[in-house]
Amino acid sequence: MLTELIIENEALRAQNAALVAERDRYRKLYERLATELALLQRQLFGQKAEKVDAKQMDLALLPVLEAMGRLQAGDASAEADAEAALEALRRAAASAMKPKGDKTPREPRKLKLEDLEVVRVVIEPPERKLPGGELLEQIGEEVSEHVDRRAARLVRVQVVRPKYKTTSTTPGETKIFCAEMPERPVPKSIAGPGLLAHTIVSKYADHIPLHRQEIIYKREGLRVARSTLCDWVAASASLVQHIVDAMWEDTRDNARYALVDATGVLVQAEKECKRAHFYVVVVPQHHVLYRFTTVNDGAAVAEMFSGFSCYFHADAAAVYHELYRQESGIIEVGCWAHARRGFFEALATDRERALVGIGFIGLLYDAQRAAMDDSGRVDKVKRADASRPILARIFSWARHEFRDTETGTKIDEALGYLVRQRRPLRRFLEDGMLRLDNNPAELNLRREVVGRKNWLFVGSDNGAAWNTAFVSLIASCQMHNIEPWAYLRDVLMLLPDWRKTRAIELAPKNWRETLAKPATQALLDELRLLRDENASA
Repeated sequence: MLTELIIENEALRAQNAALVAERDRYRKLYERLATELALLQRQLFGQKAEKVDAKQMDLALLPVLEAMGRLQAGDASAEADAEAALEALRRAAASAMKPKGDKTPREPRKLKLEDLEVVRVVIEPPERKLPGGELLEQIGEEVSEHVDRRAARLVRVQVVRPKYKTTSTTPGETKIFCAEMPERPVPKSIAGPGLLAHTIVSKYADHIPLHRQEIIYKREGLRVARSTLCDWVAASASLVQHIVDAMWEDTRDNARYALVDATGVLVQAEKECKRAHFYVVVVPQHHVLYRFTTVNDGAAVAEMFSGFSCYFHADAAAVYHELYRQESGIIEVGCWAHARRGFFEALATDRERALVGIGFIGLLYDAQRAAMDDSGRVDKVKRADASRPILARIFSWARHEFRDTETGTKIDEALGYLVRQRRPLRRFLEDGMLRLDNNPAELNLRREVVGRKNWLFVGSDNGAAWNTAFVSLIASCQMHNIEPWAYLRDVLMLLPDWRKTRAIELAPKNWRETLAKPATQALLDELRLLRDENASA
């Protein structure tokens, strides 16, 4: 009898274990499907920004903070701190829940017409054309304006070099004189610097592939093959790469703070596309740099950023671990936007704890805004004083909740991110220039993501390298409010002589200073690049 009961008990234990395993498997499947469903719903019907209702965050935060106070029962100072934090949360929630009607209306954007070319059209009254109309006395005029568009203009530039000879009558002493031909950006090419710049900006700023540009040029009267356009881009890339290399060197030697991110890209191959990566490095107020790598592992990333010595703001991807180990001068800075994203992904399966995490991180951003002046400069001390109590509570809460989460779930990943990244996530307290997130790098990476929707994949590793060279210059132009077509038009003519020793002077960071020099102005005037009337003369 006892033996039978033991056997039956063992069978029941095995059955129970199987049921528990099956339950866990279905729970994980449910959570995965719920997360994917929430993501699809948000992509199709919801807002793209990672925001939730302030009321929901407030309701979730209050009981959590109260529970934390109970966990610390017996510590009078901790209880007082909890009450103070609750009052601060109520004030923050009240300010965040103002009705939409209370918002100050945004002033409508006005067109800036001052920089546009003025074409004056005079319409005389019919009486002016009648006999005696010339005797009418003008007493004023009515002026109205509108903005019109003229068709793009392609011109054929003839570079004329007169030839002269001496008037000596002695045989054999006659000499011939002729000016040297200015070096073109692309030797023996029909493309001038303005046409090259337009092709580059259209492809890498406006995301118009070369096969579409071929059709556009044909419509404007220029028949040029796509292969020829590709040759123009390749030759131009070999020139501007000198500027980009100089910008990388300047960043490696002088940058104090760099924000970094990466995205995948497909590269055309013989059988199937292979996967590679674009990296972006944003050095605030200096450079935006892109780099292409076919191998995305720790060794490749460490080689890419070899010699860097600065605050390094990135997500917690494993590919950076080798870099932090090798480069002692690099100081890792954590990203609160990536931390918050984990909680947004957990909303579908663990809403209460996800809202708590989002609410805590929102308080950090409130502290950041409160410490920022009108120019965007952050008061380091003010931000740190407001952020330290919030950081203490969020990390304490995360450690406590992380012990009770199921491995592999979204909330487990979100809480684990906070627990493992505690030191990098606190790094922003050290310097006012450090941001809470590396969003500028993500925003600049969108240039490649938007372009990828047009070209889907890059044709080769060389094509990816051309991409990163031009996009580095175009993005840096935007950082410094420089018009990219005029910039590229000018530097493509200066580069043949300046590329070896003066490339850094042509970087967008230094371009205004370089362009203001009389010697630069004189050289560009000589090359007939600054003025349209000179180019067509």
